[in-house]
Amino acid sequence: MNEIPTNRVTWFQLPADDVERAWRFYGEVFGWSQEEVYANEVRPGAINGEIAARGDALREPRLVLRVDDIDAALLRITAAGGHVAVGRTEIPEIGMVYASFVDTERNTVNIVGDL
Repeated sequence: MNEIPTNRVTWFQLPADDVERAWRFYGEVFGWSQEEVYANEVRPGAINGEIAARGDALREPRLVLRVDDIDAALLRITAAGGHVAVGRTEIPEIGMVYASFVDTERNTVNIVGDL
């Protein structure tokens, strides 16, 4: 079984005003499908992602990094000059936890880990 790497980008989010239109576009241009993306299979040299409705929480493309320890990562982020945008949030139905931070260049990035 392939392990999902830590401290690397493992997911992305693309905002869309019309999610179905965006999936059609990326399907026609790059062959993407929602089924393939949400299968969440580890493929060397590739990351999965999603196209989601644009809104207050997602206005620009966003990277998602997997970490071993959300709490420790948030401490390192703030110590290095970043700030927490969304604190530790548990998603028990999928066994994950996530948070969002803003780096020193005003980029918002998500981090995820296992519960």
